[in-house]
Amino acid sequence: MEPKKRISTLGKPPQNKESAHVPAHRTRATRTSAFSESARQALGSEKYPEPATRRAMEILKPYEASFKSPAAKLTAIKKGLEAHAISDLIEITGATQMDLAHILDLTEPTLRKHIKVGKELNTGLSEHILQLFQLFDKGMDTFGSLEEFKSWLGHESIALSARPVEILDTITGINMVMDELIRIDYGITV
Repeated sequence: MEPKKRISTLGKPPQNKESAHVPAHRTRATRTSAFSESARQALGSEKYPEPATRRAMEILKPYEASFKSPAAKLTAIKKGLEAHAISDLIEITGATQMDLAHILDLTEPTLRKHIKVGKELNTGLSEHILQLFQLFDKGMDTFGSLEEFKSWLGHESIALSARPVEILDTITGINMVMDELIRIDYGITV
């Protein structure tokens, strides 16, 4: 069996296994979408001073409508995302094209072709990318910043029996990470 490939661009391995992976400010879930318009206004930009987090919020804004309901998400998936969604995902995750191709189960040349040609993405690829966008939205809500969430993705999770970044290559894996974020929101950790 081949060992899991480490995706170093999304997070770093823990320096100290005893370090806390649950943000202290998260004791219960407060909303379903991290950066809904009302939340942005209520929290203000000083709550998220990190430029990477602000930029990620800007990138996610056009996709937020699909986070509101399964029907809205299904409509966006069936329509197909525009190819620039791949570039948006690369910018948010900080992943290389090679790493992202692995996560999306594509070859690197195919990924580059999608970016270059600019056609709408197929339903499977659109669904995977939308799920990742929603996960990053939730992760920034849970951890308070993009960098904190990306760091958490690189740490071993006892509940997941893996580093979260290692299971983002399937919808089931993304859902497992999302469930773990919800447990963190409610203070239920393993």
